[in-house]
Amino acid sequence: MLSARNIAALGFMTFAMYLGAGNLIFPPYLGYQAGDNFLSGMAGFLLTGVGLPAIALVIVAWVRGSDNLTAALPKPLATGFWVMLFIVIGPAFIIPRTITVAYQFSLAPFIGDSGLIPFSTVFCLAAILFSLYPGKLVDTLGKWLTPMLLTILTIMAVVALLYPSGQVEVASGPYATGAMAEGMTQGYMTMDALGSIGFGWVIFRAIEGMGVKCPKAIAKYTFIAALMYATAMALVYLSLAYIGVTSANLGSSFANGGEILTAFTNAHFGAFGTIILGSVLVLACLTTAIGVTTAGSEFYSRSFSKITYPKSVWVIMVLSGLIANVGLAQLLEVTLPVVVALHPIAIALLLIAPLRYQLSQVAVLAVVATATVFGCIDAAHILGAMPATVDNALTANLPLYHYYAGWILPTVAVLVVGLIVSRITGGRYCVDNNASLNRS
Repeated sequence: MLSARNIAALGFMTFAMYLGAGNLIFPPYLGYQAGDNFLSGMAGFLLTGVGLPAIALVIVAWVRGSDNLTAALPKPLATGFWVMLFIVIGPAFIIPRTITVAYQFSLAPFIGDSGLIPFSTVFCLAAILFSLYPGKLVDTLGKWLTPMLLTILTIMAVVALLYPSGQVEVASGPYATGAMAEGMTQGYMTMDALGSIGFGWVIFRAIEGMGVKCPKAIAKYTFIAALMYATAMALVYLSLAYIGVTSANLGSSFANGGEILTAFTNAHFGAFGTIILGSVLVLACLTTAIGVTTAGSEFYSRSFSKITYPKSVWVIMVLSGLIANVGLAQLLEVTLPVVVALHPIAIALLLIAPLRYQLSQVAVLAVVATATVFGCIDAAHILGAMPATVDNALTANLPLYHYYAGWILPTVAVLVVGLIVSRITGGRYCVDNNASLNRS
């Protein structure tokens, strides 16, 4: 049995890994646009931006580990999926962005772009130092960094409640007519479900490091961590969105949530506000970088005998630091479509995992292939690369395509058909070594 303190630290650690810079910037802009439709917009955002990742963590707990999410796939495909996932959410996408965003909101306002290289060096060394000791990750994130982060966010929330920066304005843009649907779309676009299946590696290892070895107990504590993450993240999102809702007197032409937070902290805390906001974003980016690095290194060290955990940590962070300083803008043009396309595949695997004993391998591959094809279509739509005639046809004929989720109904339909056919034909499979399937 874990003590209440250790359970709280586990929940805080889970929360910290999710809370990146993007999670701080999305809600204020939502509130700014949603105006008097703030509650319905946030309800939609919380359903997909918090509910979906939390459900993903629950499924990870249910199947007893992230590696079991791909147990229904042939081993080469399963390994390929994880390698691609940890590359794009690691050194090719998430971590370099955490470095540049942390710098943008901390030192850049004072010294411009000249300090990015030394900042990146210090940031990466700090992330390496924390990541090299995964057994102490609960202490690092759950007992130290997260409380500091939450303290600063609480101060900002209290100030926003006591001294609002303006009256609630009328909703604008898509929030004027469909606030909840737009909120759900924006919550989905955080793509934190990808984080859930990656962070599952870290959470299970952290619980084992506390001395818990029983699979059922590990699953139970993972579920508790998911519940704590969802509660804390929902409160943070609501507080940040309220800052956006009441930002009328701060300006009238904000382009993103970062500008709103900058104006808010400057208005209420003066020049010290820049330091406060910078501290929040640096801590948020650092905790996310630590979580992603640890998750990727756990996978590589378990899956490839010649790759040690420390070596993986160093390689991931060195590559991330180089990319942040040399070619992040160019790399994002390549990696962003991959990240967008991976999201439907990840959710499809979450749907498959609890049913993997009832599906034939052909059915499993059909579901994943469907999610892949339609996920690529949604990626092209999100990135504005879909030809106009095709885009109009899909908007008219493919449900949810307008909300960048056209993959959902085809994938679920193939899953249902696969279940029916597998039961009729008796073509079921059992898992062997959590990676490959053999006919039972």
